[in-house]
Amino acid sequence: MGDPMETFTVCPSHADVFGAGAAGAAGAAGAARNGASADESGGAYMDAVAEHCAAAEELGASAMLVYDFWQSLDPWLAGQLVLSRSSVLEPIVAVNPALAHPAVAARAVAGLCHLYGRRVNLNVVAGAKAAELEALGLDPFKGDKYERMADFIDGLRAVLRGEPHTGPWYGLRAAPPEPPPDPAMAPRVLAPGSRSPEIAAVLPRLDRALVMAKPRADLAAEHERLAAGGLAGGLAMIVGVVARDTDELAWETAERRYAATRRDALTRRLFARQVTSSQHRANIELAEAGVLHDECLWYGAGRVGIDCPKLVGSYKTVAAALDGYRELGVRTVVLDLPYEPAEYEHIAKALDA
Repeated sequence: MGDPMETFTVCPSHADVFGAGAAGAAGAAGAARNGASADESGGAYMDAVAEHCAAAEELGASAMLVYDFWQSLDPWLAGQLVLSRSSVLEPIVAVNPALAHPAVAARAVAGLCHLYGRRVNLNVVAGAKAAELEALGLDPFKGDKYERMADFIDGLRAVLRGEPHTGPWYGLRAAPPEPPPDPAMAPRVLAPGSRSPEIAAVLPRLDRALVMAKPRADLAAEHERLAAGGLAGGLAMIVGVVARDTDELAWETAERRYAATRRDALTRRLFARQVTSSQHRANIELAEAGVLHDECLWYGAGRVGIDCPKLVGSYKTVAAALDGYRELGVRTVVLDLPYEPAEYEHIAKALDA
């Protein structure tokens, strides 16, 4: 059977703004699915994160992915919230080298590790929405972004080791952060997989490449391509799960809870026009190609293309699908936000089946 996959979960955002670019009716509906509300108080949001953290730890998850959307809570703040509301979870904080300096990010990592005695990991991203990047004065199609990501990772690791660094983007002679970082808690680094050949600059530096779930043949081809480019750590695959005692009950639940609305369709069209992430583009293309891929990978949810596809079926069906992904190079399953935290009980049964 090989080594079991490790399990990560996703931190709920304080507002559901990724697709539409603004809160409102769509944001309220999506945030409610994620255990939060679009206009709730800070205390209510902290309670929602605490509920998801408790469910994740009960599930046996070891880390929680923190996304970075400009109109949501700063990911460093959300990462600290994960640390303060959990016992063992390690945050995986999204950081964009176009918006952050490696020494500043290293200082934040070292400080949080010192305060909470836990590792803080990074998801190095280039941004997914063209309009959002352009509004910040960034060119979303700039061709050297992967070279910059690679140099960012090297520079950050050098600062944490207390070493100088000279690269194409960064020249660093910073003293190590105080208090001194613990080498045993050096961050794990993830980055989204990409179709661009330029990502070869980043791949050897990664502990995992982050990908959205895909049909088995597509995922196998993606892993082969990324491994040929230098990826040695395998894949971390984001996927939603809707599992029940029987396939029939799982499909009934999925179609009832994730039924498409006209607003979902509008949001998807708006998002598709501006998305720059190749993972999201592939997601949209696969959703347009068919509602169901393989036996249980479902692209029929209202927001799929923006959100991940979902594995739908009995506990044994979902478990078999996950085992098949493990054989294709998936070392980590990242469970997308469920409809409500109570769903983690069903997910746990699938993971144990």
